[in-house]
Amino acid sequence: MQSIEAMISLLVFLSLASLVLSAHPGPPALDDSLYRMQLAEDAWRLLYLRGNLRDLGPEKRAMVESDMVEIGKQTGFCIFMQGVEFTNCRGGSVSHADLISLRRTVLVGGQPTTVTFTISRRYQYQ
Repeated sequence: MQSIEAMISLLVFLSLASLVLSAHPGPPALDDSLYRMQLAEDAWRLLYLRGNLRDLGPEKRAMVESDMVEIGKQTGFCIFMQGVEFTNCRGGSVSHADLISLRRTVLVGGQPTTVTFTISRRYQYQ
């Protein structure tokens, strides 16, 4: 009787040991924060080099937003500057999940002003 109990215990032990040893965690989640920061820096640099951020104000909205639309077409992301004052994603049928925000200084009316530059992933409502 003891030998049967010992064999059952051995079988249970082997099955549990093989279950524990075969269960391995998946690959670690990739940290893409550096990629997101570089993407935001590149989009900001593009707008800056195009000269649209010089003396930023409401009269520059069309130029800034046309460049933002081109960046959005190529990346698939929404870009916001100063909240929704400058954006390539207008309209109520799009939801956003912020990827990264940068704080930058631009001249507005000759005065240095800090603005928030945000890149977001867009989700379309169905």
